[in-house]
Amino acid sequence: MCNPRRIRVTATRQLNEAWQREVSRTVELQEQVIGEARVRQPLDSTLGTPALRALESALAAEDSGWREVEAGYRYDVEGGYAIYLVEERALEIVATLEDQIQISAQETRQITGAINTELAAEGEGRYYDDGWGGWTEELAQQQAQTAAQQKLDQIARAEIEQAQNQAEATAAADIEAAARTQAQIQLQQLAAERQAALSSQARQHLDTIGLQCRQAFHRILARGYRDAILAYARRNGAENIQFSEDNNIIDIEFTLRE
Repeated sequence: MCNPRRIRVTATRQLNEAWQREVSRTVELQEQVIGEARVRQPLDSTLGTPALRALESALAAEDSGWREVEAGYRYDVEGGYAIYLVEERALEIVATLEDQIQISAQETRQITGAINTELAAEGEGRYYDDGWGGWTEELAQQQAQTAAQQKLDQIARAEIEQAQNQAEATAAADIEAAARTQAQIQLQQLAAERQAALSSQARQHLDTIGLQCRQAFHRILARGYRDAILAYARRNGAENIQFSEDNNIIDIEFTLRE
């Protein structure tokens, strides 16, 4: 036995293969849906200008419980709110219901391609001149050829995988965009249906919300009346000014000299 000898074989292959891959993208969208029912009550026919001014002054007070918004003053309750609309001089009561909806849409496409390239790989085998242990030159030649072919198989698979990945990366944006468009259409339809259902339910709660909001409005209206009457009394030199509040009843007493 002597040192082993090496045989190296270079194998080539013309890779000419068509391929296809199924590519899917899923898009999930969600949206907050609000259903509303509202009623508006004009006030200028039931409240005079001085009373409306007193009301708006009371609403603007920091401790009124109403907050200023673009249209006027808003008071929130659970499940809705009221807005005193300054320009319209009206009270609008709104019952609201909210829900979170979610849609998932998937787009699937078959992408195809073909590879036409020449591959090369090298394989190695070992043998002994005296054929020790059966390691002959013929066996080494076979081993080198087999190793080279195995490497060619690996390279071919890698080439196809790379081509598929590149094609998928190129098509992914369009596939995802199609899935998103589909999801947006479905979400819009579901949102319209859910909003209609929520609005119907909100109408059933409008009386309850209206009762709470009107109670808050009447409290602030009474406060406006109170402040206006007391201001009138003080401007006109009234004496013995007294007022008390009990169970939403305001009692004001004062004396005006003739």
